Amino acid sequence: MRVLVIEDNAELREYLRLALEMQDYQVLTAEHGRAALAYLDGHRVDAVITDLFMPEMDGIETVAALRKQFPDIRVVAMSGRPGVDYLAVARELGVKHTLRKPFEITELLAALKDAE
Repeated sequence: MRVLVIEDNAELREYLRLALEMQDYQVLTAEHGRAALAYLDGHRVDAVITDLFMPEMDGIETVAALRKQFPDIRVVAMSGRPGVDYLAVARELGVKHTLRKPFEITELLAALKDAE
């Protein structure tokens, strides 16, 4: 399965890439939604894992654009932001799996497995 990880925190982005590659996922990364959508313009992935708070284009905007341009793509949204429940907003946009940071990598793997 080809997975695109969208995360502005470089350390977390790299950690997720390595953890997923160890489970035999093909992983691509982007630091924000705008870069991810530019990449997806010419490439195919099976699933997207996206943070909800990023510069350039946040995760809510990214999820909305993904749903419009690629309605069949599987999306997992993650957020550690306190306050407004942006994970609930992502679910309203059709995201089946949401994860509150910090989460265990096993939770992410279970979400991806369920998305297959």
